[in-house]
Amino acid sequence: MASKLIAHLAAWYIPTGRTDLDGMEGLTVDGGYLLEARRMHTELEARARGQPLMVEIEIKPVRDKRTLDQNRLMWALLNKLAQALSGGTPGGVTAEQCYLDLLADYGAEVETWRVPLKALPALRRAYRVVQVVEVLDGSACIVRLGMGSSTFDRAQMREFIDRIFDRLAEAGVDDAETTEQYREWRRADG
Repeated sequence: MASKLIAHLAAWYIPTGRTDLDGMEGLTVDGGYLLEARRMHTELEARARGQPLMVEIEIKPVRDKRTLDQNRLMWALLNKLAQALSGGTPGGVTAEQCYLDLLADYGAEVETWRVPLKALPALRRAYRVVQVVEVLDGSACIVRLGMGSSTFDRAQMREFIDRIFDRLAEAGVDDAETTEQYREWRRADG
């Protein structure tokens, strides 16, 4: 049986040239994880009950994950794109539909399935995006689904957001707010 994860920390290793094992010089917990490091220490103390406790430590490079700001901007832009493509028509194109279309164009896996309606809750737990395309009868529907952009790193997310800005331009969206968002995006992107 796999043991429960006690904590997830990010740290910096700065080589010191020393190879002795009696110190941890060069290893510093990232400031954003200090509260988690304290929580981990408290948990280890409680589990050890005053006795040595063997733990397994896994070391791997931190993935350069997309940022929350990138995610927020992506959804704001996708909502604008959906509005532009719908022409203000209620029930028109959705942000999720735009998202899946752009993911497919980007090369991410997006699938279309015929499924029972009662399977939708399970699909929504398993996939990031589930769009009901058509309800066929009282018991089945056609859905498009994909894992989304949650696995994108910052560079991939930058490229994906650039594509959304391109789509907005193609759709004729050139309002002041979108123009300013684009300028801020370019400044932040360096």
